[in-house]
Amino acid sequence: MKLSLMLCGLCLVTLLACQKDKFTTTPQVSLKSITPSSVVIGDIIRVKGTFTDKEGDVDSAYIIYKWYNGANIVKNDTFRYYLPALGVPAATKDGDILVEFSYGRFQTGYVQLSSVSKDTTSTFGIMLVDHQKNKSEYKESKQIRLLKP
Repeated sequence: MKLSLMLCGLCLVTLLACQKDKFTTTPQVSLKSITPSSVVIGDIIRVKGTFTDKEGDVDSAYIIYKWYNGANIVKNDTFRYYLPALGVPAATKDGDILVEFSYGRFQTGYVQLSSVSKDTTSTFGIMLVDHQKNKSEYKESKQIRLLKP
């Protein structure tokens, strides 16, 4: 009886010790949501996500903004954000990311996106970079609709 309990305990310890660490040297990012799904002039577009990084040295994020004409990309733009601008303190190993844009109108504290001349489909993607230039995989949001003024 004692032997079987000891073997079970040893197996449990071994399994827990071999469990894969959720943090990696290369930053990991996932997108949770993008709102609103239909955007009018003056709306704030919010892209929410989470990240992990083993060393906690993520320093910036590339935000890739795409406009589509059907299935074809007609405009592609990239913004670079430093993590403090995204509300993430230095040396953070995991946390939430919030990227916000003002659509078609200047609003203090937000990057302004130009309005469109016709209703347009758009996506936002994110890629994280750490101090050692390790880059996360590119993750892209669901499509949203930018409505003309």
